Amino acid sequence: MSQKDYFALLNQPQTYAVDSSSLESAKNALLSRLHPDRFVNCSALEKRLAQQLSVQINEAYRTLSDDLLRAQYLCKLRGYDVNEHRPMSESFLMRQMQCREALEACEQSQDESMRLALLREVRNAQGRLIETIRSAFDDQHDDLAAFEATRELMFNTKLLAQIQH
Repeated sequence: MSQKDYFALLNQPQTYAVDSSSLESAKNALLSRLHPDRFVNCSALEKRLAQQLSVQINEAYRTLSDDLLRAQYLCKLRGYDVNEHRPMSESFLMRQMQCREALEACEQSQDESMRLALLREVRNAQGRLIETIRSAFDDQHDDLAAFEATRELMFNTKLLAQIQH
């Protein structure tokens, strides 16, 4: 079974901005054609191939419907390894340290209003990073800028999860 990229598999343009309803419709249409009831009288090989393709379709949908996973996937397609150890900008690292110190202060003081303010701040930063990635990939065609912003989004996403717990 040849492996198409996730965008081609779900018949979507290879852009960061996605049409969620089109993505879901494509997934559902493909999965309905691969439903096990359609393969009752088929060989074991055909059943296994249909199951493998269903898994691939679900993984493609999961990846393309998630802002971070989609950015990481696009970086990979364009030859950038987001897990590569490269220095981050000093200003970004300082912001991360300040947010982590603020989170620690929230946890120690158990100040819910402080935690909610930090949560809003980090969510706003998340939104700005997502827009930066969209613009870099789709408007400016600047894969390096998208790669750098994706790496920042990875850190920001972890921080957001820590604040929410």
